[in-house]
Amino acid sequence: MRTRLAFLLIAPLGLAAQAPPAAGPAIKWRGAVWASAAASDRQTPDGTLFLRSVDAGEGQLALDGLQLGADVALPEGFGLKFTILGGQTAKVLNAMTFVSGTTPSETGSLAWPEAMVTWTGGSETLKVGRMYTAMGMEVLDATQDTPASRGLLFTYAIPCAQLGLNWRHAFSASWSSDVWVFNGEDRVQDNNRGKTAGAGLTYNHGGAADRFATLMAFSGAEQDGTGAAAIPGAEGRKRTRLSFAGQWVWGPATLQWEAEHGREALPDGPKATWTGLGAIGKYAFNDRWSAYLRLETLRDDTGLRLGADPSVARALPGGPAPDLRANSGSLGLERRWHATFTRLELRRDSLDRDVKDRDGKAFRDATSLTWSLGTSF
Repeated sequence: MRTRLAFLLIAPLGLAAQAPPAAGPAIKWRGAVWASAAASDRQTPDGTLFLRSVDAGEGQLALDGLQLGADVALPEGFGLKFTILGGQTAKVLNAMTFVSGTTPSETGSLAWPEAMVTWTGGSETLKVGRMYTAMGMEVLDATQDTPASRGLLFTYAIPCAQLGLNWRHAFSASWSSDVWVFNGEDRVQDNNRGKTAGAGLTYNHGGAADRFATLMAFSGAEQDGTGAAAIPGAEGRKRTRLSFAGQWVWGPATLQWEAEHGREALPDGPKATWTGLGAIGKYAFNDRWSAYLRLETLRDDTGLRLGADPSVARALPGGPAPDLRANSGSLGLERRWHATFTRLELRRDSLDRDVKDRDGKAFRDATSLTWSLGTSF
């Protein structure tokens, strides 16, 4: 009897000792690396590529991006999402992320484009923190893009990232809506009394992720300074945006498109307006070889956007430049080995205004050749 009683007391302890430990949060790792080299028939005074100011300079082989991220699944529908980015793309993001006026919040070759808390429950998804912008047909992670180079609209028409809140509601498998409330565009520290607000509507054909169209609208203030450096008034510059982008896949053919329209009230009174259109067509001959064509145009009535290009900025008379128009066309070939790729692209860029090369000669267009390679997991 004592032996049986002792067994009954000890057995649960042994089973408890053998029980597996409680499972921790599930973590999904992501990573990507990409590099490129470019040559142009126009040499600018500072070595940048004409109308390609976020790409590495002419004649350079650059590590454009080295990215590592993690998606952490927590109980009750919560999650964490982190992405650290290095290389040329991180330098660009840091240079565009102002904390006050034209002072970058960070410098160097490391950036955090994503750091957020997420929650999903039923048809609702909530994100709070630093996140990629939802605009455009190209993204910071170039391994997810089609072209070898950054386009006009990606470079001059839209922001890269934002800090704030995004709420998505799925009405069905095909229709969903988004609401955004965030700091000024490409801002880490909020220096505005108000926020930028946005709303979007997305249609996924038959619930497919590769056939969709998204219409978005944003409006908010873009204060240039803090404290005594702040522009007088309730806010600084009022910026309003409309964005329409999407993708459609028919078997081996893919079409991506983007339309951007923005208006901004400048501190001294005038309004700046810019409008951009772009499309990318890609055809896959098989699972290894594909070809693509990208066409873009951007009209900037004051030079506010295109003036970010160093060659264009040097050509401006110091004030608003009326009706600048830039056009770009790219033709490329891609070879893939599963997630690894290499691309070769011929590109032509033009502007309806004379700019000068390093020898002081005027030109309006440039032809460049870009080679890129990358991989992701």
